[in-house]
Amino acid sequence: MTDPSSIKLIHRTQQGAEREENKDCFSIINSDFGTWVFVIDISTSSIATTNLAKRFSENFHNCLQDLLINSAELFSEKVTQAKPQLESYFEDPVKRKQIIQKAFSATKKELKIGVASFLSLYRNYSSNKVYGFSAGDCRLGLINNKGIEWLSPVHTGANPSGKNFENSMSQAPERHILTKSLNLRRKFEPETFELDSSTDDVLVLATDGFWMELNEAQQKSFINKPNVCFTDKYLVDDTSVLLITWSEPEQKITPQFDCSLTFELQSSSTKTPTNDNLLVINSISSDFSRNTYKKREE
Repeated sequence: MTDPSSIKLIHRTQQGAEREENKDCFSIINSDFGTWVFVIDISTSSIATTNLAKRFSENFHNCLQDLLINSAELFSEKVTQAKPQLESYFEDPVKRKQIIQKAFSATKKELKIGVASFLSLYRNYSSNKVYGFSAGDCRLGLINNKGIEWLSPVHTGANPSGKNFENSMSQAPERHILTKSLNLRRKFEPETFELDSSTDDVLVLATDGFWMELNEAQQKSFINKPNVCFTDKYLVDDTSVLLITWSEPEQKITPQFDCSLTFELQSSSTKTPTNDNLLVINSISSDFSRNTYKKREE
């Protein structure tokens, strides 16, 4: 079992040479029960700005707060019974879809227009399962001794039937066409997936500028040399990657791929904008729910 303070991460992003704004955005939302991670790569052709990603994340956070605040009504009146039910709440795929759709509906009502690739992960601290949503060409990978193994589905015109995305497809013009996306003018229907993880797994969340445009050597350099900017020759698209692991606090992480996780994300009670393209939000803790129960019992 892990907790928010055991999360370790590396994040790097660089604006593409042909872009007026870096539209790759990541957000991490922590609670006492689990962590949600979002990758939102706003389409270059969309008039939407990074505000789309930030508002979706904040709307999701508000939905999560409401869930915890109302936990006394949703679950048992007894706090000793409520916490296990909250911990397992998002093990139910219907519940995961509901909160994603609530955040989408709130963002759609507010902003009206916007198109983006979307990737979301949820991990319960008491489970080794990782649950995901995918719509577009952001991607989840796992670092192993051979490099990065890409795991999540990709939705482009180069693989319209949904089959595995092959390296050769990256050269097809159709790969720039998204067959699924977060589109505020349409119904949101991301593909769901799940996988098993362990505390020594290092997960890679990346936009297409990283996993599709860079070869393995360039990916290593992009991660390992944060002070080196790639030339226009390599980075036409915005290029972003987040490495994340839920290791035990005393556990030393020595991943392959010639990189090390040196930054720790500490839990706090406030919103913490790490930089313009990574937003960390720590949600209301279970202590709030306990106070709610206490007040109701009084």
